Amino acid sequence: MQTRGTRYRIQAVAEMTGVPAPTLRAWERRYGVPSPERTASSYRLYSETDIRIIRKLRELCDNGMSPAEAAKIVQRVAAPEPAPSGALDPYEATRDAILSAVKRFRTEELERAMQRAMLLGSGHTIYTNVLGPVMKSIGDLWHAGELSVAQEHMTTELLGRTARDILRLLQPTPPEGQAVLACFADEQHAFPLFGVAFQTTQWRINPVILGACTPPAAIRHAVEELHPIFVGLSATVEIQPHRARELIEAYADACGDTRWIIGGAAVEPLRELVERCGGRVGGLSELKSLVTEARRARL
Repeated sequence: MQTRGTRYRIQAVAEMTGVPAPTLRAWERRYGVPSPERTASSYRLYSETDIRIIRKLRELCDNGMSPAEAAKIVQRVAAPEPAPSGALDPYEATRDAILSAVKRFRTEELERAMQRAMLLGSGHTIYTNVLGPVMKSIGDLWHAGELSVAQEHMTTELLGRTARDILRLLQPTPPEGQAVLACFADEQHAFPLFGVAFQTTQWRINPVILGACTPPAAIRHAVEELHPIFVGLSATVEIQPHRARELIEAYADACGDTRWIIGGAAVEPLRELVERCGGRVGGLSELKSLVTEARRARL
């Protein structure tokens, strides 16, 4: 294992990152990213942080962003060095930094922590290891009375903005189809939709997020206009039986022949009714099966 202070020559970095040495020199010359140290003989020496920045630059470029725009994104981030052996892993450290900033109502610190999170891997990795767990912790703290409504709203807004920025970079080009993602009509927590959205991009499906409190009429319109591969609905809060029946029947009618699935913490009591109306209930594994079936049906 490499130590924190290890430095690498440019050819080693090219092999580690898959970015050719001439490209590394061009990025440094044109955009100032990365900015490696120099020896007395002017040889470049790259740190672990430089390598993470290079990998992020490459990821952004591979997803269709211009090098100039990608460089602006990584330049906004003061990327931390990896944690020493025995210390917190980078995901846990970032989660702790976000929660600390929220508890102390430090918006600038929260912004910086969010920006650092963008260097920690793919959109799906960032959501799974940082954004999703943080939102759960924020909800738990709010329910326990340890955070105010203002703090909860501030965090939801900033995390949502970060998730949207990441998702914009991951849009498949060209997509193999579209997916409509929305919350139940009485559901105000739209953030879980991003977890599904990040996954659909890995399947080369472009997610269209309609957001919170989406009525059946909006689903109908989206289905008619977009002809999606599937419709995904989120339900994380308990729904009264009579209201659930009303909504599920209306969503089933709105989806028509389009496959649809419902996920979230409150779905299990809805399973029988959803399946009777032709829908599916479950998480990502069930969604993957649904997508595979939909693709086969289109062949």
